This record gives sequence, C-alpha cells and structure tokens, in this order.
Amino acid sequence: MNILYPRDISCSNFKAKNRLYWRILTDRIWKVLFLFALAFGMNCWIQLRWKGWYGTQLEPRCQVPDEELEDMRIIGRQTQDILDKHNMTYALGFGSLWGALRIGDILPWDIDIDLLVVVDRNSDIYGTIDMLIEDMRAQGMDVYYRDWVGIIQGYSPIYKSQLDLSFWCDYWGTGTLHRCSGWEQYFFFVKYRFQFAFPARLMVPPLPRVNFINRSFPVPREGIEIQKIHYPNDWWKVAKPRGC
Repeated sequence: MNILYPRDISCSNFKAKNRLYWRILTDRIWKVLFLFALAFGMNCWIQLRWKGWYGTQLEPRCQVPDEELEDMRIIGRQTQDILDKHNMTYALGFGSLWGALRIGDILPWDIDIDLLVVVDRNSDIYGTIDMLIEDMRAQGMDVYYRDWVGIIQGYSPIYKSQLDLSFWCDYWGTGTLHRCSGWEQYFFFVKYRFQFAFPARLMVPPLPRVNFINRSFPVPREGIEIQKIHYPNDWWKVAKPRGC
C-alpha cells in the first residue's frame, strides 16, 4: 500500500487551484491596466482638444452688453492699480490678450479679463493672494479665491462682470513658468504641461505694452508666441463662441 498516494492527490489539487488563482488574478490585472490605459488616453485626448470657455458654454453670447463691458473695464483698471502699487510683474493673457492685440479692448463676446501674475517660487504665494484679495475688496469688488483652479476671481458689484488673476512661477527653476496654485493642475497634468506652461523669457520685465481698456497694459514678449501655446488648435484664427 502506497501511503503517499493521498498526499500526492492533495498536492496536485493544491497546485491546480494555485495555477487557476494566478491565472484569474493575472487576467484581472490586465483588464484593470487596460481600462486604466483607456481612461488615461481619453483623458489626454480631451485635455489636448481643450478649446477654452467659448467651446464649452451652453448659451454663449456673441455680444456682451455694453454696461457689463464697461463694468469689466472699471475693475480691470482698479486691479491694474493694485498690481502696480505692489510692483508686481503681470501681463494680459488668454482672451484679453487677443482683445488687446486685435482691437485694443475687450472682445465683444469675452466674459472676463485675464491677467497673468508672476510670483517668485520661494515667496509666500498664498500671502500674496490674501493681500491682493484684501486690496480688491477694498475697491468694492466681490472677490473669491478658487482653490480648485488656483485663481482669484473678482466681480463688479452691479453687473457681476468678471476678472481673473492666475499665478505663475518657475516652480522647478527650469526656465518654464507653470501655474503655481490650485489643485486642477495635478489632475489635468497633460493639459497643464502642454497648454499651461510657457517659457519664462516671455514674462521677463520690462514687458512691452499695448493699449487696452483706455490704459497702457503690459503684454508677454514675442507677440503671439504665448497664444500658440495656450491655443494650439486655433491660434491662427479668430475663434468665436458657437453660432457667432
């Protein structure tokens, strides 16, 4: 009688179950990796096709009412005075830069004024943000700091016209300016890497100036070079809201 026979059967069953377990586990790991790669690829594709607010508004306006535009100009001048008081390096950006370069004013369909503010990566960035919020509120604006996107949004008291301040620094000392506040950049890193990072040389003072809202405003160096980065899909044309 072979007393090892039962033990051999038990060992064989264990090995078979072990192989089955690892086959199922490996299969599930590959499925998870495939779904992750698919989601990552779709996320990258969506981010790289970003077209700005005018491509996503549900009810875009082709012409912002004159009173709202005038309110926007007022808070734009007030904010410029605040930034100049603190000797900060700033420039027009995004749609406001297009407006300044094309017509010397806010584009008729634009919903806000965009200002890019350069801060030192070793400075107290959030202390600077708090200081600017306090000064803007002293001018009568409704002001909020948006933690997710890392920008200050100021609104005029009557028509709620909007102004955005975004903050940029050479975070890694590589000669490239990145958004240095907010959480969105860590989740949408592809978009921020390719469309929200630009050479620091474009913001080296003294900056060139152009007429905007009846004031002389600084703009980034090298003409529309920064816009080629921010609007890679349509920088060469006038991109209006849908239906305009």
